[in-house]
Amino acid sequence: MRITNNSMNYNFLSSLNKSLEKITKIQAQLSDGKALHSPSDDPIKVVRSLRFSSSMTLNNQYTQNAEDALSWMNTSDNNMQDLSAIMISIKEQVIQASNGTNPQAAVQTIGDSIDNMINHMINIGNSQLGGRYIFAGQNDKVPPFTRNGDTITYVGDNEKISMQIHPGSADPSQDSVNLTGADVFGPNLKILNDLIDIKNHLMSGTEADQQWLSNTGLALIEDGHDKMLQSHTKLGTRMAMYDMAKTMLDNSNTIIAGDQSTNDDIDVAKGILDYKNAQNVYTTALQIGAKIMPMSLADFLR
Repeated sequence: MRITNNSMNYNFLSSLNKSLEKITKIQAQLSDGKALHSPSDDPIKVVRSLRFSSSMTLNNQYTQNAEDALSWMNTSDNNMQDLSAIMISIKEQVIQASNGTNPQAAVQTIGDSIDNMINHMINIGNSQLGGRYIFAGQNDKVPPFTRNGDTITYVGDNEKISMQIHPGSADPSQDSVNLTGADVFGPNLKILNDLIDIKNHLMSGTEADQQWLSNTGLALIEDGHDKMLQSHTKLGTRMAMYDMAKTMLDNSNTIIAGDQSTNDDIDVAKGILDYKNAQNVYTTALQIGAKIMPMSLADFLR
């Protein structure tokens, strides 16, 4: 088989170009630490990397949802604690007012105090997080509670808000992060309406009113507080579930990131060694090429 000078030159230039491409490829890998820059680098690893990226994106969204849910529920939890403290204070003052020894004016003064506490409870019911009213259900763009005299109105709804933290559809009965007006103050705002009734008996302040407060009024306060604590307990249970889910999602993020790093990242020590070897091959090829390439006019001019 006859090998011409043109064939030798072509083969040499082809090999030289491949060596240069290899050096360029390793330089790119060493510059950012990534072994994959195009599908041709390693098709199997590229497909695996895409799956890792997709899983990481989805897991990050679930993690963000869990953080948002915990923020919402922590705000609700703090407000429920405040409401519980007010109910305890109301009970203490009603006990003081209904002992049968207070003059009517003193009982009426306690009535004024209870009235102010009711207003405070309504203000807590209108608490916001990020411009959304946390106790308004899904109708959370306007204040859910308004008071006009002794009439308290709820304009929110009783729909649950869910934040998805796992594949599949969210279940509002299990994944809800909010308490509605009915959860906080009972159906038809029974707790608040009972407190209005108690306030009115205090404002009247007669012996008969004090007797009613001692029997019926205190029972209504205790029943309302128990209902409030039940909703608070359910919220705490869901908070614990979301907190545990967030911990699992954080662990999953760490695992996925590690797997993707193992798949995508270059072995730096091996990369440096490969780079030096590629440089040596390229330098040697240039030296050999200098001997096989045809002489040019510049060679004769030296």
